[in-house]
Amino acid sequence: MYKAVSEIDRVTISLPHTIACEIDALRAQLNVSRSEIFKRALERFIEEQRRSQLVGVAAEMAEEYRSNRELTVCTALDAEDFV
Repeated sequence: MYKAVSEIDRVTISLPHTIACEIDALRAQLNVSRSEIFKRALERFIEEQRRSQLVGVAAEMAEEYRSNRELTVCTALDAEDFV
């Protein structure tokens, strides 16, 4: 038998009053809870951070490829450039 398990952690945060008011207005406009607004915002923030980290790693790898002769020695054989 399959039993869905939903794990929820309760988190308390403090916000400036002006931001809290904007959140409440947005909550009413979208007809969602404050928790849903924060969840969506945090999901987007986490995704942006992951993407930013990947971009950084890719840039490091590209630089290593360009500067490390051992990695590019076979490039002349297949006549293809990296990036």
